Amino acid sequence: MPEFATGEPSGPGVVYYEELRPADPHGDVLLLHNFMSTGRAAWGVVADKLAKTFRVILPDLPGHGRSVGYPPGFIHRDLAAQIAALMRALGAVSPHVAGASSGGMVAVWLVQAGLLSPATLTLVSSAYSINPATTGIAVDLDPASFRAARHWLTATAKLHDEHQGAGYFDAVILPAFRAQTPETALDLPIAALRAWRLPVCLVHGAEDEIFPVALATQMHAALPDSEYHVVPDEGHALILRRPRLVGDILQAFLARHPAPVP
Repeated sequence: MPEFATGEPSGPGVVYYEELRPADPHGDVLLLHNFMSTGRAAWGVVADKLAKTFRVILPDLPGHGRSVGYPPGFIHRDLAAQIAALMRALGAVSPHVAGASSGGMVAVWLVQAGLLSPATLTLVSSAYSINPATTGIAVDLDPASFRAARHWLTATAKLHDEHQGAGYFDAVILPAFRAQTPETALDLPIAALRAWRLPVCLVHGAEDEIFPVALATQMHAALPDSEYHVVPDEGHALILRRPRLVGDILQAFLARHPAPVP
């Protein structure tokens, strides 16, 4: 698994990533996982399928999985800056970008802060703000609210502790997730989305218990060029619940919006 050395604001560290590609790739795809997961755990099924057509970059976000070092507070804009540096080093400044949940918010920063120039953006179970004062919608960042299999936190911890040392997940990742605020994660005014000009695909569970579907509905109404897929009877983290469905939606979206040939 290749690695990319990071610098400020986290200090010395590395981002581990997979690079998957066919003999003649038709563009680049960057896949960003949700908080507390890893690239392979979240996007593996989708990445392997996309890699038949595209060069796929599948990182573990800073401080997650095999990636060592992270910006203080896991500030999402700083996470995005480190991922953008990785992509520039790989010569992929205009990739298709897809992000799940918190990875989607990192992807939003890539666009909003001009860190990359994505050809398209796909947001799965994500948001443009976690501030109820901005959106008028309450979000729930309590891991206990996530409807998942029993002992899911124990299984999730193994994704990180195996590489970072016993207890790392409980000491670092889980508290950082619980401590996320609009300032550390994302708090854009809805008007910011009206200025975007890239095609955006929104995929959201109708019963999302973390980021209510109304957030995605607001985004779809504001974005000039978007398509919107609501999955009935499904909750948060669709990339984990319905990876093949998400992959089919993403692949069809990318087929409709091929990246410009350099």
